[in-house]
Amino acid sequence: MELLDNISQFQSSPELKERLYENSIQKKFIAGDIILNENANIRSIPIVTKGSIRVMRTDEEDKEILLYYIKAGESCIMSFLGGMHHETSKVKAVAEEDTEILFLPIYA
Repeated sequence: MELLDNISQFQSSPELKERLYENSIQKKFIAGDIILNENANIRSIPIVTKGSIRVMRTDEEDKEILLYYIKAGESCIMSFLGGMHHETSKVKAVAEEDTEILFLPIYA
């Protein structure tokens, strides 16, 4: 549970941290790794515990458009909404630096 100990949003709720670790999958990525591709099925909600993620989409001319970055203690709103509505990803997510993520599975 030490990954979430340094994130202020999780310091006030030990029970929340415990439940996140019990129900999520921890993964590590190196800078440049693709975490999520456009049109992929969304099966979990990511919570970044270390590092950062670059989120982008591709326009009709195949140019990448930067949307936002996700830092430690944050999650991806596009993954959250897509997962809740059982949609495929509309964005691509790439590790901007070495990154650790807790993936909280979405159950139908």
